[in-house]
Amino acid sequence: MKRKTLLLINPANQLRPGFHINRATRNQPLSLGIVAALTPPGWKIKIIDENFRTFKYYEADLVGLTAFTSTAPRAYEIAAIYREKGIKTVMGGIHASMMPGETLQFVDSLVQGEAEPVWAQVIADFESGNLKSFYEGRFAKEISQPRPRRDLFHPGYICASIQTTRGCPMNCSFCSVSAFNGRHYRFRPIEEVLDELEEIPQKFVFFVDDNIIGQSRESKERARELFEGIIRRGIKKYWLSQSSINFADDEELLKLAYRSGCRMIFLGIEAESENQLMEANKKLNLNRGASNYRRIFKTIQKHGIGVIAGLIFGWDTDTSETIIQRARFAVNCGADSFQTSVLTPLPGTQLFDKIVAENRLLYNNFPSDWRRYDFFEPTIKHPAISTAELDYVMTMAKKKIFSPRNILLQNVKTLWNTRSLSATWILSLNYWHYRNIFLNGRHTKPDEKR
Repeated sequence: MKRKTLLLINPANQLRPGFHINRATRNQPLSLGIVAALTPPGWKIKIIDENFRTFKYYEADLVGLTAFTSTAPRAYEIAAIYREKGIKTVMGGIHASMMPGETLQFVDSLVQGEAEPVWAQVIADFESGNLKSFYEGRFAKEISQPRPRRDLFHPGYICASIQTTRGCPMNCSFCSVSAFNGRHYRFRPIEEVLDELEEIPQKFVFFVDDNIIGQSRESKERARELFEGIIRRGIKKYWLSQSSINFADDEELLKLAYRSGCRMIFLGIEAESENQLMEANKKLNLNRGASNYRRIFKTIQKHGIGVIAGLIFGWDTDTSETIIQRARFAVNCGADSFQTSVLTPLPGTQLFDKIVAENRLLYNNFPSDWRRYDFFEPTIKHPAISTAELDYVMTMAKKKIFSPRNILLQNVKTLWNTRSLSATWILSLNYWHYRNIFLNGRHTKPDEKR
C-alpha cells in the first residue's frame, strides 16, 4: 500500500523581507520537527520552509501549517490551494491558538495549544476519515517531547534551535507567551536535552526558552544542572538564549553558563523610564530600577557573555523626545547589541485587548492586515503622536542605534568588557544582522503601501 504523505509548511511573511532575510537570524521551525517526530513511521514527511524557498505545490495527503500572527495570511493562502483540491489541512501554532474562530474559516482542522498530547489522535482520525475540526492540547506538568526530526530541516540553518522549558510567569502586557505556554515553568528532562544537544550538527545553538534561568529557586537550580551537564559531557557548542535581568544575580551561575558555551544573552529591557516599564507590566525591571542596567550588563560581561538588549518604541507614554532619548540611552547603556521593535498588539495579549477596546488599531482588515503585525511599523493609533511622525522619529532613533560608527565602537567595548574574542565576534555579527533587518524591514512592496 502506498505510503501517505504529510506535508508540513513554515510560511514566511510576503509583505517585507523582515526577519528571514539573514541566514544567521533564521530560526528552525522546531514545532514542525516535533510534529514530524510524533507522526507514525508509515508516513512520508516533507517540510516546505519559506525561510529558504518560496512555496511551490507539492502533492500530499494531509497538510500541516504553523504560523505567527504576521505569517498567518500566508498560511491561509497556502491552505486554500490544498482545500480547493480536497486535501485536508491542519493548522497549529500561536496565532491559530489565539484566534481559533478565524483560523477555522481557512483550514479544516485546528490544534490549539501543544501538539504532543493530541497529534496521534489527529493522525488516527484522519486515517479513519473522521478528522475533527478542533483538537485541544492541554499543558502537561512535565514536557514530554520527542526529539525533532532535524533531518527534515533545511541544511542552510546556521544556528540550531532547542527548547528546554516552556512557560513564563512574567505576564508582560505585550507578550502572548503566558497565554500560549502558561504562566508556570515546565521542564524537559535534562538528560533528554543533553542527548539532543549531542546530536545537533550546528556549532551554534539557540535555546528558545523564554527565560533560560527562570525566576524561582527551582528553575535556577535546573539551569545550573543543565550547564553542568553540558560541561560534564564535553558538548562544545556556542549558545545564546533569553532571560530576565536577574541573569546577573548569581555569578557562579554566570561562570557555568560561559563554560558551557554561552556567549550571548537576550534581555528584554523594553525601555529606560518608569512610565514605559509600567505600561509593559515589567515588574522585575521596575523593582531593580533602570539606573542599574549598566551594572547588570557589566556583571554579565565580565564573565565573557555579551548582552543583547531588547527595546520597544511606541508606548502610549512615549513622545518624540522620549523615543530619541531611548536611542541615546541605548548607545550609552553598555549593552553589546540591540533588538528594536515597534509596540505591536498581538492576539492573546493584554495590549491587544486594550487597543481593540479603545478602537485604536490602525489596520483591522483581517486576516490580510495581520501581515503588518511584524514589529516593523506602527499598528496602533498613538494618543499623542501622528502615525507619520511616530514612524519618522522611530526610524531616526534606529538609524542612531544601528549606525556603522556606533556598531564598530560597541564592538571594541565588547572586546574590552568581555575579554572574549568569541563573544565579540558573535556579538558583532549579531549587531550587523539586526542593522540589515532594520534597513530591509523598512520597505514594503510598492503596491502595498498605505
